[in-house]
Amino acid sequence: MANHYQTLGVSPQADEKEIKKAFRRLAMKHHPDKGGDEKRFKEIQTAYDTLKDPQKRHAYDNPNPFENFQGGDPFSQGSPFGDIFSEIFGGGFQQQRRRPTRNPDAVCDVHVDLTEVYRGCEKMINTGYATYKLIIPAGTQNGTKFMMNGKGPLQDPGLPPGDLIARTHVHCPPDWQVDSYNLYIRVQVDYLDAIRGSVVKFRHLDDKQFEVKIPKLTAPESRLKMQGLGMPNPQNGHTGNLFVIVDVTTPNLTDEQIRKLSNFIDEEL
Repeated sequence: MANHYQTLGVSPQADEKEIKKAFRRLAMKHHPDKGGDEKRFKEIQTAYDTLKDPQKRHAYDNPNPFENFQGGDPFSQGSPFGDIFSEIFGGGFQQQRRRPTRNPDAVCDVHVDLTEVYRGCEKMINTGYATYKLIIPAGTQNGTKFMMNGKGPLQDPGLPPGDLIARTHVHCPPDWQVDSYNLYIRVQVDYLDAIRGSVVKFRHLDDKQFEVKIPKLTAPESRLKMQGLGMPNPQNGHTGNLFVIVDVTTPNLTDEQIRKLSNFIDEEL
């Protein structure tokens, strides 16, 4: 998706005069009254409205951690064509805009490790105006949104605050993966142990130690299921499963070693 500078065809270093000139040229070409595409024209208008205002441009060039968005009456911001005639022709096409009744809602990304969401954890969120504690239950999924009513940042101190929506981003440690409520851990097994069978020890996300039996002649990338050792589901109290992925390490063997190994496997089969 093109950014505002690309939409207007100017560089990020363009001055106000260059931005206005580019806007007028594109507006004349794409205005719906002249047969232009309405969607394209709205993109041009939005880009110009942002870049012509020094404060809006600064905020656009230097985004904060919050992704603001507003709901409500779609006409509260006025017509998308409201300022175009005054910009191009110097006319007085002014529209009265409604004053918002509260500050906008905001989305804040909260980064957590898989070990944290496996056990449940607390995170502190700083909005720039206040700090709030977010309780993340055990089993929380990546992308889960928590609504914190009335905790949004105060862009306008004269208005009530909007809501803060905390969105989780879960990061997996090495050798671990998660898919819904199932967990996957990759363990390395020597090729001889994979052939003869063995037992491998590993530590779970809560630091408890477990053992998994590697059967004889286990193939590389085999998945061994451990019932009920996955992520807890906070919605129904059930628990997913843990799958152990066998990563067989195979050294460089001579032809004679390969021959003996093949004979051994044939005997076992």
